[in-house]
This record gives sequence, C-alpha cells and structure tokens, in this order.
Amino acid sequence: MGSDASCVTGDDMKIRALAITALGGFGLASAEAGAADIRPPPPDLLAPTPVYNWSGFYVGAFVGGAHGMWTVNFFRNNNHGHAEEGADGVAGGGWVGYNYQFANRFVIGIEGDIGVTSAKQDNNIFDNDTSLAEFGAFGSIRGRLGYAFDRVLLYGTVGYGFANVTNEIQKGRNAGEQVVFDDQTRWGPYVGGGVEYAFAPQWIGRLEYLYSNYGTVVLFNRDNNRAEFTNALHQLRAGLSYKF
Repeated sequence: MGSDASCVTGDDMKIRALAITALGGFGLASAEAGAADIRPPPPDLLAPTPVYNWSGFYVGAFVGGAHGMWTVNFFRNNNHGHAEEGADGVAGGGWVGYNYQFANRFVIGIEGDIGVTSAKQDNNIFDNDTSLAEFGAFGSIRGRLGYAFDRVLLYGTVGYGFANVTNEIQKGRNAGEQVVFDDQTRWGPYVGGGVEYAFAPQWIGRLEYLYSNYGTVVLFNRDNNRAEFTNALHQLRAGLSYKF
C-alpha cells in the first residue's frame, strides 16, 4: 500500500506542476496583452494641431467711416483768416494683396486698395468769404508687416497713394462773386495698422485704421488774394477678404 500511495503522490505533483506552468503562461500572456493596451498611440495621432498659414493671394472689400481734416488759411489785403475744419463721411471700396509668412510667424505683404468717400466741409472765412473742401476717389499701394498668433494677425502698414481733392474759395456770398477752385488728383503718404482674424480657411475679417496726407493746395484770385488748403484723411474701416 505504501507503493500505491507513493505513485499517487507523484502523479499529483506532475498535475500540479503542469497547472502552475499553465497558469504562469496565462499570466505572462495577460501581462503582455496589458502592456500592449497601454502602448502610446501611433506618432501621427500625436501630431500638433496645424497652425494657420497666412501666405497667399487675397481679395476683399471694405466699408467704414472717413474723417476729412482741412487747414485753411486765407490772406486778403492785410487780413488773415484761419480755420481748421473736420467733416465725417462714409468710405467704401476694395483691395487685393499678397502675404508671405515666415517660420518665425512674421508676415510680410503688399496690398493695393481703391475706394471713394463722401467726406466734405464748407466754412466761412471773415464775414463774406466761403471755403469748400472735399474728397472723392482714393487709392494706395502699401507694404505690410505683421506677426501671426495662429489665426490672429496684428500688422502695420505704410505706403503711398492718391485722392481726388476739391478745394474752393469764394470771395463774397453773392452768386456773381469770383469763385476760385482746384479739382485735381493729389498724392501723399499713407500709414496705419490693424488686426485680422481667419475665422475659416479662406475667409478673413479685418478692422483697420489709415491716415493719409495730400499736402497743401494754394489758390489765388484775380485780386491776388491767397487761400491755402492742407488736406488730410482719416479712415476707420472693416472688411472681409477671400484668401486663395
């Protein structure tokens, strides 16, 4: 009977050894499966969100307010009349341009715009002399330099442009009195700045300010009276661009 007990005990030990081996293999497989589950995602899933690129051509339109500023000096005999007048109007037009964005987020560009404004003023100098000044069509070519915060672009701009300027002086208020006027295209510098926001891949909103100065116009009438007009224009406008 001792021999039979010894055989049974050996079989039990073999069974236990096989069970332990099986359990160990199962545990190792489970550990490997668990490690596979916690592996990092593929590199393409860790790629950063694309940053907006401002490079490319664009066209757009704008509308806003215009504030004309005129300094008028009128010299008659030994008298001197002086007036500084401002008048508000509306402005509207369009632009076309190109931007290039560098890797350090700086953006350079060039832009041309053209529009028209209703800014106009008239003023009495002395008791019976009247001056008038107004702007019509205008346009400019300007360089731009900005810095991009992803979809937001802050920029400054400087350039040169033109405007149709009318300056008029009337000696006396009667219809028969002499009227001296000048209606011409004047040129001058532009400077300004603004902010743009790309709310869609192709659509960009803008808010900007521009100042332009078209110099001084000097008029003489037949009595050799002299009128001097200095013409400047402020614009605050909003616009929408389509980027190609």
